Amino acid sequence: MPRFRSERISQLIYGETFDIIEDLGEYTLIKTEDGVKGYVKTTNIGGGGERKYKLKDRYRSRGKIFPFGSYLSDEDVEKYRIPKRYLSSLEEEFDIIIEAKKFLGVPYLWGGTSDFGYDCSGMVQRLFKFSRNMIIPRNSKDQMNASRPVKDFNEAKRGDLIFFKGHVAIYMGRGRIIHANGTYSQVTINNLFDGSKYSEHLKSIFINIG
Repeated sequence: MPRFRSERISQLIYGETFDIIEDLGEYTLIKTEDGVKGYVKTTNIGGGGERKYKLKDRYRSRGKIFPFGSYLSDEDVEKYRIPKRYLSSLEEEFDIIIEAKKFLGVPYLWGGTSDFGYDCSGMVQRLFKFSRNMIIPRNSKDQMNASRPVKDFNEAKRGDLIFFKGHVAIYMGRGRIIHANGTYSQVTINNLFDGSKYSEHLKSIFINIG
């Protein structure tokens, strides 16, 4: 709903694009690239030049914080004096596991899609968009429906997605997963086969691999 205390369902970060559905003054109804509809503060909507780069790490400049994965124009780079080592081309791809490890300890945040705070599917979506240049669905159920199932863990590959009831994680191999989870209230690495109470719980709600 168009009010401050309304539930957060997703987030946009600097430079992401969307379609405007209706301008209501203080709030604007939009549709994101992944098909999510919701309201944003109208003052957060801006123009800017053509996006040519994506940001490899969080960057601070002149009182503004650009989160990981922000999309930047030449004007942004010049205005905020962003060093070249922080930038990559829009087409460049990265190792999704290496990128995921950057966020160990980042707080769990319902509806979060940035390194200020992730929920499980928001983290997966952000990493796929940055690392593989793929726009995948926003929530874990739709991500699962859009994936190609893998028979079992023997066939699972590094970077596959592991789906649980209401949850998703990225597979690292050898039973390990990396995910944003409410149990630890942050991004963690866990082993599904270590015999812990938590791993047994995850196996009890396991659905499939894709």
